[in-house]
Amino acid sequence: MANSLTPNFAEYWSRRMQRKHERTDVYRKIASFEEKAMLKNGDTVHRPYRSNVSVNTLGSEGSYTRQDISTTDESLVINQEKEVSFYLRDPDVIQSNYREANIWADDAAVKLSNQIDGQVFGEYDQAASSVDDGDLGGTAGNGLTLSTSNVMKVFTNASRKLSALNIEDNGRWGVVSPEFRQMLLEYLGGKESALGDTTGKNGHIGKFMGFDLYSSNSLGHSARLENGTIFADGDTITINGVVFNFKDTLGTVAGTIHICSDQENTLNSLVAAINTPGTTVASGTDAGFVAVSAANQVLLKNIVATDGGTYMTLKTTGKSYIAVSEVITAAADIWTTTLQVQHNLFGQGNPIDLVIQKLPNLVIKDRSGYIGKDYVTWTLFGIKTFDEGDDQLVDVQIRSDAF
Repeated sequence: MANSLTPNFAEYWSRRMQRKHERTDVYRKIASFEEKAMLKNGDTVHRPYRSNVSVNTLGSEGSYTRQDISTTDESLVINQEKEVSFYLRDPDVIQSNYREANIWADDAAVKLSNQIDGQVFGEYDQAASSVDDGDLGGTAGNGLTLSTSNVMKVFTNASRKLSALNIEDNGRWGVVSPEFRQMLLEYLGGKESALGDTTGKNGHIGKFMGFDLYSSNSLGHSARLENGTIFADGDTITINGVVFNFKDTLGTVAGTIHICSDQENTLNSLVAAINTPGTTVASGTDAGFVAVSAANQVLLKNIVATDGGTYMTLKTTGKSYIAVSEVITAAADIWTTTLQVQHNLFGQGNPIDLVIQKLPNLVIKDRSGYIGKDYVTWTLFGIKTFDEGDDQLVDVQIRSDAF
């Protein structure tokens, strides 16, 4: 015979919810906010740049050569409208042990700030200079394989390229991934003290070779899928854990893409399915795909596909890198390993202009027909790397296929 005392055992709820480990935003250290005051109202600020002039030699009789001059307009537009919203029933708010509205509103503000962070680092493709495999003795245009034997050359090459464009030495920085940071520490023999003792705020991890270093999980990533041949029935590609499968008959399985009459239209459908993953397009001769699940739509956020005709490229922001794979009948149709690139960003000063016209904050709205409220956190901002800022950026392209 055994005792039965479990009804006597008390159960308790903690006074707090568990902590969430969110990304540290770095954009405030490298972005310029100088246009913020200008755009308290309005949605556009113009900042033209002027043409270059060159030195000529005076003629023997003092003649000179007039040069045409011109200006080109560039503008920053406040066009990024982002929100995080949720609903709570009033009875649940009254009876709950926790302050859910405040807790999730705080989470929403963090996510919106992370979104801005990722979009700032997505400006890597505006950099006037890059460091890739060609700068380290390999093939130009390919991502470099980072190692302890070449990590210092990344810094010297980035420094050289900035100096070649007359960018001053003061205020140089590098925003690097945890993978890059690991390789640097291994090069330094694990002596983190070699980076100095100023680590801490805003992801700052020290200073090396004249660059203030920041660690971020919000860097940009790019990849390229070769596609010279039409997909075959049963072929699949996977992007950040989301599987797209190609079928002769569309059916209803999430993520299915109809194989069209030719390669070009099938690739068009794949690109559309990635860019609008919550949309289903009816099957036709040259169209058709089934929306992916809500959970997979989240995984595809901030991933943009572009149709290159016989290939597809992906640009990902705010994720540092994503995994991609394929099972394709045509042997040449692969994700090119040397073009799976994590874009670590080096630069000087504040080359990327950012105007946050509406900081993330909570708005509580009554929900018609419900005893409850919608809790909406939203922001309004614009990002632009003007021509003058291009020269201040170096895109350091690291192969990510082995991460």
